[in-house]
Amino acid sequence: MNEVANFKKGSKTGCADNNLNYPPYTPKILDEVMYSKTLCMDAKQAWGNHYDVHSLYGYSMVLATEKALQRVFGEHRTLMLTRSSFPGVGKYSGHWLGDNAATWNDLRWAIPGMLEFGLFGIPYIGADICGFFDNTSEELCRRWMQVGAFYPFSRNHNAQGYKVQDPASFGADSVLLKSSKHYLNIRYTLLPYLYTLFYKAHTTGETVVRPVMHEFFTDSNTWTVDRQFLWGKHLLITPVLDPGMDNVRAYIPDAVWYDYETMEQLSERRNHVDMHLPAEKLGLHIRGGAILPTQEPNVTTTYSRRNPMGLIIALDDNNQAAGELFWDDGDSRETVEKGNYIHYTFSVVSGILTMQVTHAGYKDPNNLKFDKIVVLGVPFAPRFVIVTHIGTGTTGNSTTTMPNTNIEYDGAKKVLSLHGLSLTLGETYQVEWEAYQRFDCHPEENPTVAKCEARGCIWESSTIDRVPHCFYPRDYGYNVTEVTETNSGMTFDITRNKKYGSSGRPDSPDIDTLRVDIRYHRSYMLQFKIWDPATDRYEVPVQLTVPSVPETDENKRLYKVNITKNPFGIQVIRKTTGTKIWDSSMPGFIFSDMFIQVSTSLPSEFVYGFGETEHRTYKHDLNNHTWGMFAKDQPPGYKMNSYGVHPFYMGLETTADAHGVLLLNSNAMDVTFQPTPSLTYRTVGGILDFYMVLGPTPEMVVQEYTELIGRPVLPAYWSLGFQLCRYGYANDTEIEQLYEGMKAAGIPYDVQYADIDYMERQLDFVLDSEFENLPSLVDRMRGEHMRFIFILDPAISGNETNHYPAFVNGKEADVFIKWPKSISEEIVWGKVWPDRPNVTVDESKDWEYQVKNYRAYTAFPDFFRTATRTWWEQEIKKFYNDVMKFDGLWIDMNEPSSFVHGTVDGPCLGNPLLENPPYMPPLESKNLGLNHKTLCMNSEHILSNGKRVRHYDVHNIYGWSHTQPTYDALQAVTEKRGVVVTRSTYPSSGKWAGHWLGDNTSSWNQLLASIIGMMEFSLFGISYTGADICGFFNAAEYEMCLRWMQLGAFYPYSRNHNGKGNRRQDPVSWDTTFAEASRDVLNIRYTLLPYLYTLMYEAHAKGSTVVRPLLHE
Repeated sequence: MNEVANFKKGSKTGCADNNLNYPPYTPKILDEVMYSKTLCMDAKQAWGNHYDVHSLYGYSMVLATEKALQRVFGEHRTLMLTRSSFPGVGKYSGHWLGDNAATWNDLRWAIPGMLEFGLFGIPYIGADICGFFDNTSEELCRRWMQVGAFYPFSRNHNAQGYKVQDPASFGADSVLLKSSKHYLNIRYTLLPYLYTLFYKAHTTGETVVRPVMHEFFTDSNTWTVDRQFLWGKHLLITPVLDPGMDNVRAYIPDAVWYDYETMEQLSERRNHVDMHLPAEKLGLHIRGGAILPTQEPNVTTTYSRRNPMGLIIALDDNNQAAGELFWDDGDSRETVEKGNYIHYTFSVVSGILTMQVTHAGYKDPNNLKFDKIVVLGVPFAPRFVIVTHIGTGTTGNSTTTMPNTNIEYDGAKKVLSLHGLSLTLGETYQVEWEAYQRFDCHPEENPTVAKCEARGCIWESSTIDRVPHCFYPRDYGYNVTEVTETNSGMTFDITRNKKYGSSGRPDSPDIDTLRVDIRYHRSYMLQFKIWDPATDRYEVPVQLTVPSVPETDENKRLYKVNITKNPFGIQVIRKTTGTKIWDSSMPGFIFSDMFIQVSTSLPSEFVYGFGETEHRTYKHDLNNHTWGMFAKDQPPGYKMNSYGVHPFYMGLETTADAHGVLLLNSNAMDVTFQPTPSLTYRTVGGILDFYMVLGPTPEMVVQEYTELIGRPVLPAYWSLGFQLCRYGYANDTEIEQLYEGMKAAGIPYDVQYADIDYMERQLDFVLDSEFENLPSLVDRMRGEHMRFIFILDPAISGNETNHYPAFVNGKEADVFIKWPKSISEEIVWGKVWPDRPNVTVDESKDWEYQVKNYRAYTAFPDFFRTATRTWWEQEIKKFYNDVMKFDGLWIDMNEPSSFVHGTVDGPCLGNPLLENPPYMPPLESKNLGLNHKTLCMNSEHILSNGKRVRHYDVHNIYGWSHTQPTYDALQAVTEKRGVVVTRSTYPSSGKWAGHWLGDNTSSWNQLLASIIGMMEFSLFGISYTGADICGFFNAAEYEMCLRWMQLGAFYPYSRNHNGKGNRRQDPVSWDTTFAEASRDVLNIRYTLLPYLYTLMYEAHAKGSTVVRPLLHE
């Protein structure tokens, strides 16, 4: 009655006629009289006239009552309710929605009323259940008791003179009593969750009863929902609010939802549904992603607080969940302020529940335990459950495996129940169950039920984008026979589980028996290799540096290795933390002739690396993305496989330790990430040869990786200066004018390039007549301490009518790639840049016309052969001695690129499966085959040891094979260190060359992408890297180019370069403002060159990064 209420108007004698009792304007209030049912407005209070403080009367009474309660109850918390409220009342008191009536309308109105008081900062709110005035009906009171069980302030209350309406009054066998008891037991079960919500309201102001739109505000369908409400983020309450109804039109927001009572997942989301709610039921649903703390209920909170606790975990789309718990004595004042409480954060990732105590300032006298954990949405029964008690201080971790008798799994409902846990409240634990993941059994397009089941796999439709419908059974793979273990590693055979038939690619027969070899190379490095011992399969000829003597002292090794037998898998565990950094005991391991697949779980979602392809972020997006890797003349673009291949990644662990993994395989491949998190490799040939380094810091990972593949080259000091290039210089005069312009502007500048323009008809080692004065210009520039770099492509014209030494000498030395002798003795001809002799090129013609009519047949040197390396050096030497000098070499088009697909004038010879294998990774233009824009896959190479291999196997290392011979030739010819820059790379290319990020475009997104690309190549062990400043394709825009010059001044390899047909974009081609800004930022670079050069030394000597992600530090 603290509005204040008065049964008289104003007073027994009425109210005086003045401006307070009868103001000039009276709002539209009851009776349109200011003092109706209250005091006269000119009554006096300590705070002022009643006219001014009438609405604060209830608030003032709350303040006085709070002081009285503190004096009476001392340190004990009490309950205060006020009918009249004002902003700020919620700090001290709850509120009920007043003297309502036993009507369906007032039942409905209670929900928006509670939601409004949530906005007003009064979370302890409710309505009189079953109504205050009037006689209630059984149906009305039953439905009200159901929803009232989820009012924060849950009270059944009615007025004198009306019939009794407590649940027992309706009879022991009544539906009302049974339903009331059922939902009050659920309330009491969830009191730890509700109490935690009040803690959040008290400390951060979050709502307890919450409108649906607070959680799904981007969905306009939720903006008007007021017949449903949430407890916090995670519990959706849908009551029946109309008489005679057992179907309710309800809205299911966009999330995974589970029925609280059946624990089954709803099929609907972001949709209106007709929810069937018979007489005894209310809609109660848990949101996926929730972890709700629970406690066994009893008849009072005093008794229930003595009972065992538990968790209900509802997994979301990514099989993850999170929650928290606040717990104190439930009675004392200021437990939060004094720190007398326990606080937990709960999280589930990859089947691991972490129960992390974040504050432990209270010891419960009842010695409470978490006894039961229920997990909703677990697709398959786990093979094991492991509980780890996380020790503190000197107390170590202790791990136990739960007995199967304490594990229950309902396959129909996909519910995992763990009981008998006895986890002490106030201590930290991890509970791990084997998280089943869907590994794609049909990564090819257009999967069907029939195709899926023909591979022995499971079909289950998924509504989640990119999550496979067809996936492997849990025991699909290989089984382990006897393991032979020594102090330096393990060796054993594995056999294919034939239970499910073949892997489903008839052209790629399965290999039934494989050998596994695990070697402990160093304390921080191990190798595991899987191959067919009965067949001489191709293995990558890249030499890695591993010690001759393994690390045999187990105490020194940072890792331990476990083998799972069915299905076969390798687990690598970091000993200091117990983290599994590799676990390939996943279903779907396949090793067939032309398709190999293996999956592993990952310790966290923080994964970096794999290239060369454009990624939008440095950290990988693990949301079911697949990335193809196959070297190709393909400009940067999202998910486009580009020039090089680097099957290496660095992963962070939840402990912030880091590790790196290399798959030494050079066939076409792809990798697929899942958010669980996990990773799947697929490759079309070779073997599996993995190397792992254990850091433990990100920088140490790179140092250890480059120790394995080779340290980055130390470039010449001058190569750290600014550099200029352009495809499209018309003659040597243009280069000379540019040089003079840069000198006049005083812009730092060390290196000038010539692209293929300087060549006659784009022929290697032949000078064009328009550039006849270039040798003397180069001599003059070098005399003024400039340096010059020329481009060389691998393709050599074979159509020359005049003597062309490069081709003639190469043919005599038999250096060009040919078909296998069993098919033909002929060269495998392609077409690249060289034009045929005696033709006039019309560049207005379309590209296909130009390639067909103007381009010469070209042969491709086989750089794997020793003879080819000798020939290449001789041709470079003759050009240096007889034509013009240079200081470095730029090698391009060495994926290798060809302007025809496979070969000229017809299809590729030999096995067509090599061009279109049984499995095709998601590559650019994959429908056109692996030979799109390159050579036939059946072309033959000869390794230095004489072994003949297919281009199918070594395509990705062609650029790698081109790099060292070029580096060796440069140093032999110039007798200086120099620098080589190459377009196509593979692990260890950085030993000899730098790399530019390819033919990018003049766009802002490519400016951003260059940072990500450089950081990735730092991981790959190629420190001397950068992007074409201002972009290669398309005309550069002024502001973007200026910003790029500023960024590019800090690329290790700093070169402004653009393509033919576009305006100049060098610093002196714009205006004086641009030139001055470029000069200023380049002056900073040049000031710091000793620092940059030292970083290059550190990379060369120790493997450290130069361009470095912030996370490394």
